[in-house]
Amino acid sequence: MTHAAIVRAARRVFESSGAEPVDPSYILPSDIPLELSGEAVRARLCVFADQRGNEMVMRPDLTLPVAGLEAERLASGINGPKAYCYAAEAFRLPATPEDPMEFTQVGFERFGRDSSPSEDAEAFALVHEAVQACDIRPVAIATGDLAVFPAFIDALGLPRVTGDLLKSGFRQEGGVRGLIEAAPAPIEDDLLPTLEAKTREEAEAAFRAALEARGIPLIGTRSVAEIIAGLRGRAAAQAAGGVPPEVREIIGALAAVNCTASEAADQLDAIAVRHGLTKAHEAIDRVARRMELIRELLPDVKAICGFRSGFGRRFTYYDGFLFETLGANLTDRQPIATGGRYDGLVAGLSKGRAHATAIGSVIRPDRVLRAKGRGA
Repeated sequence: MTHAAIVRAARRVFESSGAEPVDPSYILPSDIPLELSGEAVRARLCVFADQRGNEMVMRPDLTLPVAGLEAERLASGINGPKAYCYAAEAFRLPATPEDPMEFTQVGFERFGRDSSPSEDAEAFALVHEAVQACDIRPVAIATGDLAVFPAFIDALGLPRVTGDLLKSGFRQEGGVRGLIEAAPAPIEDDLLPTLEAKTREEAEAAFRAALEARGIPLIGTRSVAEIIAGLRGRAAAQAAGGVPPEVREIIGALAAVNCTASEAADQLDAIAVRHGLTKAHEAIDRVARRMELIRELLPDVKAICGFRSGFGRRFTYYDGFLFETLGANLTDRQPIATGGRYDGLVAGLSKGRAHATAIGSVIRPDRVLRAKGRGA
């Protein structure tokens, strides 16, 4: 199949599900993806200034601009379930030398339906059908659920500031580990003026001054505001008693869950039972029920479907079930299809006007070709 044939085959599957074809704006105000995308993705955004000096970005994916279309629909007073599909270009600085900066995504986004295991399984099955229509056989499928870690943290009954900091740290690579390892250490004296500042401007000035005094350049993808928020959270967590040893043990056990998707619920349940975390069972039951439904719809994927508790933090707007479909001749950072639930994103963009449920998935035709052993 050619690139164009793959695009047509995948798009035909999504359109046949009742989704409306769209091609949203190529350009977005930078604050939308900068605030809503994960740190690893922010570093790959194609940023520029418009004629008025406003910072803009080329769309890094289609999910964000399509969610914007849905927010506009809700703002106009129209409610009810809605689905969109597309075959359009996205732009990101390459993660690997083989990846292009401009590439096509063929996908769908569904809004306003139940946020349920059955809806997750149906969306998963739809993208798997599209992958099959592209005449490709996956070699592995990675799954996760970003609602599981927060459910365990809530079940622990920690002080709110400590729980919030752990949840925030989970969204950053190594964030939870860094918090736990650094918890006994007090905030350095030269950073205290940052914490004591009364305004955002004063806090940022104090932080930059501390870095300059240390001779440390500000390098990385996290903003100064994010770093300061992390420092304040860490200080508040320490004031609340830090992270207790039992909590560290539970988090370590949770982080170690890396198994077949069929085993995931049992492994999570064993941790919850061992530590008496009854409030985590609802999230675990969703994991179990979702996989039961996926096995019923797609019995052939059981052998290649895995689950990892820490999977899926690169895009921080995801907040529930998510997956990546992997193909031959590609690394695990180059999935041929990705998808997941992002209920909170539409709620934020639409300012809570109506429904907040959303799930979507995309296929990369260029990677499908490479999985077939051909150039894109």
